[in-house]
Amino acid sequence: MKKITILLPVTLLVSFLLSSYTLLPFSMIKVEGGTFFMGSDDLDGNADTDEQKKHEVTLNAFEISKFEVTVWEWKQYTKATKLKMPKAPKWGWQDKLPMNNITWEEAISYCNWLSKKEGFTPAYAMNGPFYTCNFKSNGYRLPTEAEWEFAAKGGKLSKGFKYSGSNTLDEIAWHKGNSNGVPHVVGSKLQNELGLYDMSGNVWEWCWDWYNKDYYKIEDSKNPKGPESGEKKSVRGGSWDSQINYVRPANRISTAPEKTHEFYGFRVVRSVVQ
Repeated sequence: MKKITILLPVTLLVSFLLSSYTLLPFSMIKVEGGTFFMGSDDLDGNADTDEQKKHEVTLNAFEISKFEVTVWEWKQYTKATKLKMPKAPKWGWQDKLPMNNITWEEAISYCNWLSKKEGFTPAYAMNGPFYTCNFKSNGYRLPTEAEWEFAAKGGKLSKGFKYSGSNTLDEIAWHKGNSNGVPHVVGSKLQNELGLYDMSGNVWEWCWDWYNKDYYKIEDSKNPKGPESGEKKSVRGGSWDSQINYVRPANRISTAPEKTHEFYGFRVVRSVVQ
């Protein structure tokens, strides 16, 4: 077989590469373990009562996806599993936008599918009607609230910014004041100290934890995983529809795990197994 080499003009080659590279690569960022102050004692009165009081939390190392899970990535999941796409949002399904309109349980199922696809041990299993998580597994899962907040605040590289990566919100987030009422391509704002995008704004992100307003008062300070049961799951980060106060890293909201919304999405993490 003859090897044929075709030399393209530089401008044509660049054009070809850009046209073929239509999607942001899936990649994980390692977050070194460490101790940080979870919550907020915001002296300006922005902190809600479920964020306070600031308390010390220690976490093991973990990996977290650089970007929110995209529509394109979700399409690969539905093709492989023969599941239907959810109801399209008003702007339609666009590959580079963060996935939305999915339940907490659908996000869990995606994590297990991705784990199997990449040869990892799934983190989630059913115990009766409830999901359990094996945090010693090397598979993909949703972040705990503590992991999410640590990563959003920049981990051990934190510079103490008000938002995730900056004190100037428009530099790092799509929010109600600049989004024109729609989400935007993931990674189109600046990254935070760890190299993570959209930890503030774009879409809210599902976390593993059941929500409890006062649980921080009694939780284990070492790798906390939230209450063992509850009615709602915690959601973090704010969205394209959020006011400024809701995109602070410590802000907490919750919703029923079977609910969907146009401004709810997620990103994945993996435990660093020793």
